[in-house]
Amino acid sequence: MQMIIFSNSQYSRLKSRLKTQYKKNLAQALRTLKKQSPTALSRWMELHANELKEYSNLNWHFLTLIESLNFFNSQKVNLGKSDFGPEEEKVFEGWNNSEFADVFLKNLNRGQILGKASLNTLKIFDKHLVALAEKHILKTTKTFAFYRAQTSLGEFVKNKKTLRLLETTLHLEGKELRLMTRSLKEMKLFSQRIEVALKIIKKFSPSSWERFQAFTDVIIPIKQEQLVSYSHQDLPGHSMINLYHRDFVDLMDDLLHENGHHHLNYYLNLGKLIDGPMDNIYYSPWRRTLRPLRGVYHAYFTFFWAFKLFADLTKAKEVDSIWYLFSPAEKEKMIWRAVEEYHMLNYTFKELKWARKQGLIKDTGWNLIQEQQKELNKFKKQIPLWEKKLKTHRKDLSDLKKTLKKAELHYSKN
Repeated sequence: MQMIIFSNSQYSRLKSRLKTQYKKNLAQALRTLKKQSPTALSRWMELHANELKEYSNLNWHFLTLIESLNFFNSQKVNLGKSDFGPEEEKVFEGWNNSEFADVFLKNLNRGQILGKASLNTLKIFDKHLVALAEKHILKTTKTFAFYRAQTSLGEFVKNKKTLRLLETTLHLEGKELRLMTRSLKEMKLFSQRIEVALKIIKKFSPSSWERFQAFTDVIIPIKQEQLVSYSHQDLPGHSMINLYHRDFVDLMDDLLHENGHHHLNYYLNLGKLIDGPMDNIYYSPWRRTLRPLRGVYHAYFTFFWAFKLFADLTKAKEVDSIWYLFSPAEKEKMIWRAVEEYHMLNYTFKELKWARKQGLIKDTGWNLIQEQQKELNKFKKQIPLWEKKLKTHRKDLSDLKKTLKKAELHYSKN
């Protein structure tokens, strides 16, 4: 009998596996740290290694930073002097994709070779890590010259000072969710909206609530209008969500979308799910452009949960409750989101199926997608009925179908 992947017991096993992996990775990182030339961080770890002994979201995040420091510390100072191969490219991309890209690129622009630029950037990164450990692991109130504010940990800069957001804990029937805000007024407003959104999710899509309960721990508002939400693979459970420019239906969607990333990241932190090259040969219906396999795989996994939520809400006879009365426009929007995601997911599944045949998606990664597609197929007969209910989104549906047909004609590999 095949085990159901999306269940509470599986979530618990997955989290337990990451805790075990954490201890192995930490032991290896500390051994490497001791073997390499001394750093401010290695000296700090000699005194405070016990603080990292047990897994936590923050400790996992800090461990990945230790591993980064070890990688850069292992590079030769003359790297890039006579050649620029795969090793040099890895170092360049490592810094270029980090929050210290500005320092690294400035060193290069001064004429330093890659290895020298990396070493000088490492010195600042090293001091930053000690400051981060002091502030967030030991929770000291000291100030540090080489520290950079961590927005994903609830910090912001005002008048050149690093400040911390206010924090509260929402108690949600067995789930404690931390919320960070800029003011008490925002705290009250956002707390109410999130609590209502999650109550509705729990009532009408209980499996979605179970997954949220398992993987999301912290919500931090983002105010940039162009950003919807984001999270980081190396910081489990922390969702940065736009709570300023999105409506209530979007809020439910965003909560579950980022939770989907957290769920997927547990698997990614344990090992590879795909092994595809970075070639942009897969059409993404969400971005209306070609993307690498990684992009469409992540999109399928995370946008599926929007479909699940809105399909569950759409099939319910009555979605209004004592907590929230949906407007006619919101009700249609939920139907449209279910229909829209259904068609885009179905299109993408064909692309992923082709990649699987090429041996680019590993067994675990494919089992996740198959389980989702099996759930998607349960709604096949209902989709045409829901399409008939659309009014304001009728043209959107027509345009979507034309776009997907055109994409299939130009980019399909099946």
